[in-house]
Amino acid sequence: MTILFINFEYPPLGGGGGVMTAQIAQELAKRHTVHVITTAFKHAKRYDFIDGVHVHRVGVVGRTSLPTATLVSLLTFVPSAFITGLALTKKHAFDIINAHFVIPSGVPALMLARMRNIPLVVTLIGGDIYDPSKGISPHRHGVFRSVIRYIVRHANAVTAISHDTKQRAIELHNIMQDITVVPIGLVPFPCTPLPRESLGLRNDDFLCISIGRLVPRKGYETLLEAWKQIPAAQLLIIGDGPLKESLQEQIDRYDLSGRVRLVGFISEQEKHAMLRTANAYVSAAQHEGFGIVFLEAMDAGLPIIAANDGGQKDFLEHGKNALLVPPRDVQKIAAAVQQVMNDQSLRREISANNIRDVGAYYIDKTSGLLERVLLDTVTRYERHY
Repeated sequence: MTILFINFEYPPLGGGGGVMTAQIAQELAKRHTVHVITTAFKHAKRYDFIDGVHVHRVGVVGRTSLPTATLVSLLTFVPSAFITGLALTKKHAFDIINAHFVIPSGVPALMLARMRNIPLVVTLIGGDIYDPSKGISPHRHGVFRSVIRYIVRHANAVTAISHDTKQRAIELHNIMQDITVVPIGLVPFPCTPLPRESLGLRNDDFLCISIGRLVPRKGYETLLEAWKQIPAAQLLIIGDGPLKESLQEQIDRYDLSGRVRLVGFISEQEKHAMLRTANAYVSAAQHEGFGIVFLEAMDAGLPIIAANDGGQKDFLEHGKNALLVPPRDVQKIAAAVQQVMNDQSLRREISANNIRDVGAYYIDKTSGLLERVLLDTVTRYERHY
């Protein structure tokens, strides 16, 4: 197949949704020809050939940071991606288009699919249909809901990254079409732990890691509230975003600077090495469509503390792979961290379970699920037309 992915975010831009597209594109490129249309950023090449994938970056207005998009950048991605897509679909005979994020990526994808008579698969990521931390979340506005329903109704197939995302599409947007759940896959990243002294830690320090963009949905304000009640634990927060200054102010105000550090954006090598240095992974995110960081933590053999609401419930079972607590519950988060700290046998049990269970989500398995959806959609489309 010759496949065109459209996603407004692609590494180094964005978070888990962009990483997911890159990993799937690279895996499928081993067997197919894969092109990606995404957003340009600063000095990144407008065209690049990365790990077997043809990456086309289009100009937008208002994209000023790696972690987060602005409303203007999302809106201007639509015409830019469409114009570039017209040129690409004229030059290459694409068998299928796959849009990641129904808004905004699904808009130019549907326009191209109908104009060029190419079948379309839309992949629902989570934040494109539901984000409890945003007043402009698509589920709160009739116009967005109508656009989402229109795109999904005219797609040839629809996938979602988790059962939670699928269920919210049905309940919040009245999606009646069949939705196939295709989970995000993990690319294993073997590496060795860092020397603890390189992080300014003692060997007996209990270290927790949290990874994510510094945005409201990730719940870092809640996590810092909980950390006031956990005097014996260290916390490293990996990621960048618009809340960096306010979070640092909160750390200073709570007198946590000796135990909590904002690490910022780091390389994949550094991130995975830090995970393997830690004792536990903790998240206070209000909601995750899936949460690839949890797979990364599982692969590092870490016990996990996370919310009991979101796509992570597809693979995190309470007491087996994680301690799951109500979202935004400061007391329950603090208690769960304390429980993991104080119960070494629990840590060993969860660690063993996670190392065993994460293999089912390696990219070679999950990419095969999407590949089958794409192939089946192409076959049905050719029979019909």
